[in-house]
Amino acid sequence: MKQFKSILVAVDNRLEEHPALQWAVRIAMQNQARLKIVDFVPEFSWVARLAMPDSEQTKQVLADEKLRNLEALAEPLRQQGLDVTTKILFGKTSVKIMQEVLSSHHDLVLRVTKGTQSHRTEFFGTTSMRLLRTCPCAVWLVRADVVPSFANVLAAVDPAPDDAMKEMMNKTIMDLGQSIAEYENGQLHVVHAWEVLGTSADESWSIPGKVEEAVEKARLEVAAALDNFLSPYNLNHLSDGVHLLHDENNLGKAISDLAKQQKIDLIVMGTIARTGIPGALLGNTAEQVIDRVQCSVLTMKPNNFTSPMTLSEQ
Repeated sequence: MKQFKSILVAVDNRLEEHPALQWAVRIAMQNQARLKIVDFVPEFSWVARLAMPDSEQTKQVLADEKLRNLEALAEPLRQQGLDVTTKILFGKTSVKIMQEVLSSHHDLVLRVTKGTQSHRTEFFGTTSMRLLRTCPCAVWLVRADVVPSFANVLAAVDPAPDDAMKEMMNKTIMDLGQSIAEYENGQLHVVHAWEVLGTSADESWSIPGKVEEAVEKARLEVAAALDNFLSPYNLNHLSDGVHLLHDENNLGKAISDLAKQQKIDLIVMGTIARTGIPGALLGNTAEQVIDRVQCSVLTMKPNNFTSPMTLSEQ
């Protein structure tokens, strides 16, 4: 966690507890990182503006109240020696968070998995999904209903010896997962889910034994790649807590099923842009995981990640 030096935490003062802030404070204390706490005043709809001639004044009153609430959260932290600032952002939450990241060069955003007024029925709200896909920096989404404690951490890696960017991402994920588990005196799990691509499209697979032969060959190669990656951590694919999953149908489901079986509290995983789709999660696997799990998630971006968000976007 030592890589995080400038943390943005989004709070909602309609909530009684602020688990994302609690964890952000722990990271900031450990890393001597700067901490910015933000809340939001949304844009009023045109109907609301027509109904309230003094809508701009109303927005300012609301902003002033929210800022006082943020200062009430920040002042005790400053007395503990933390570098804490507060700010009210006006507009769409996901857009304003990402613009604040770009303008202030934050390297980590924390927020709860779903806001109090989210229209999305799934575990992760609309704002959270936008941040996962397009936020320029790492995003840590924390369950809103529990005190943040991560006794079981799952690091999802994808060893690729011929892909330097993936290897760097894997190391970041592994190092973060390990440091969080150690900080929490918890258990680190490592997962690599794999498939043999193209088995359903190639007629040669109809030859008896071809599928089994190809799958076994791939399994040996995947296991060797994973062992090579894990060797600096004194682990291999046979170690306790290391899970090598083969699934030809749905890798995301395989990972999410494992998370439920192992009672995972936090998944650390990577995101990367597909060709032509800046900000998209890597393939469909990460999307499938996010759609199924109900735990906290920390997603990392590669160094060359380009967000589609700009400072001027409204």
